[in-house]
Amino acid sequence: MNRINVDPLFQKMGHHEGTKYRCEACNRPLKYQFVLRSLNDQRVYKLGVSCFLSYAGISQMTVNGIQSHVNAASKYRDQIIARYKTGKRFLGDEINILSFIVSHLRNQEVDDDHRLLYEKAQLFKQIDFPMHPDDNRALRAWKREIVIEEQKQQRLLEERQEEEQRLMTQAKPLTKQQEESLQNYVIIQCNYIANELNKNSNSEWKIESIRMSHDCSVVGSCICGKGSSLIVTLKNGNGLALSFDLDGVFAHSVVTPQLFARQIQGTFHGLRSDI
Repeated sequence: MNRINVDPLFQKMGHHEGTKYRCEACNRPLKYQFVLRSLNDQRVYKLGVSCFLSYAGISQMTVNGIQSHVNAASKYRDQIIARYKTGKRFLGDEINILSFIVSHLRNQEVDDDHRLLYEKAQLFKQIDFPMHPDDNRALRAWKREIVIEEQKQQRLLEERQEEEQRLMTQAKPLTKQQEESLQNYVIIQCNYIANELNKNSNSEWKIESIRMSHDCSVVGSCICGKGSSLIVTLKNGNGLALSFDLDGVFAHSVVTPQLFARQIQGTFHGLRSDI
């Protein structure tokens, strides 16, 4: 089967004069016209359902299945058009939800269902059409999934930090020479990581300096006032320099794009775990 033509005004015509589609075999007016192409001679047939059954030699059950999908698609389209005619458009909260999803899924793979929903939302935003209620609910549910997953990851991160802190308190004290060697190692690694992140980032923010203690002692404060054993100072193109702890780099939503903030956070969490 090549395609199915649908006349959405068919049932409103009544007398069917000037109907858009007819069966080529029996000339009956049609709401659904099945277009078939012969594999033997490439001839195209435009038929109604009864003649389609006869010519194609397929079961009524198969045709019913096809029509069921066509009916669902037509109903979906009609509901969107009806919402548009009543003045509904792509809503502001839908724009916010879509922006949230885009910012949190950059460079991440999504499954086919979510990819289709994302592409559909982008298209409806471009043409300022109202989304179908089912799609709107799916978009909101997707945002909730992202929020729940991020909260889960944050809890795991906090648990790991607590475990690291517990292990640090149980560790055998270092000698003065060991402390100096470890602190030198920390400085070298911090500078190397900062250079690599700056070099591979397209952000207007660049890492200016990193202060990190090897024994979890406080070395500075985040812009929110929270003391931390690791402080990252970043400077933007206007010369504004701000200091953050690892949580604050992402949580305060100052550093953009957020992917860069995530990279800083993840890389230095890894270094701190190693130490």
